[in-house]
Amino acid sequence: MRPEGALGELSDFAVGHESGEIHVHAASLALDERRDGEPVTRIMLLVNDPAGDTWELDSVLRLRRDLARRAVELGLPTVSVSLVPESDADSVEDFVR
Repeated sequence: MRPEGALGELSDFAVGHESGEIHVHAASLALDERRDGEPVTRIMLLVNDPAGDTWELDSVLRLRRDLARRAVELGLPTVSVSLVPESDADSVEDFVR
């Protein structure tokens, strides 16, 4: 599968995904390189606001694990996941293109 197709499939997998208290509303993905030159799949997720100060650690870890497993299945490099809460209005613009 071509990288663009794999990114699309991973995005489709992410959007609507639920992990405990975290619900993914939108995703922005890109292939990039780390500082050491190693490839990485950067994933930025628009998610619901946390109930408290932050999301439960187990929910975050499960979400990252699910995305990493799916990326491997699709032949994509290691993932780097960032969560953006809905209330972060400035960042929401990154998902509306």
